[in-house]
Amino acid sequence: MKRLPSPLVARALAVAESHLGRKELARRLVAPETLIAAWRDGHATMPEYKFLQLVDILTDLQVSWNDWDGERRS
Repeated sequence: MKRLPSPLVARALAVAESHLGRKELARRLVAPETLIAAWRDGHATMPEYKFLQLVDILTDLQVSWNDWDGERRS
């Protein structure tokens, strides 16, 4: 199975967690919170199909570019 680089996964998970919280993100990804933390921290590699689910979640949240660069602008 193809794997994705962890910096991209870490940032995407951090943005999703900031919007949803870890429990809700875990529910939507159907993954334990501990596994999500391992993906985010680079201790485990997130499978591509889970990353694509994460992209769908972020799309539904209508995340802005400001979320990606770490700044919140009004």
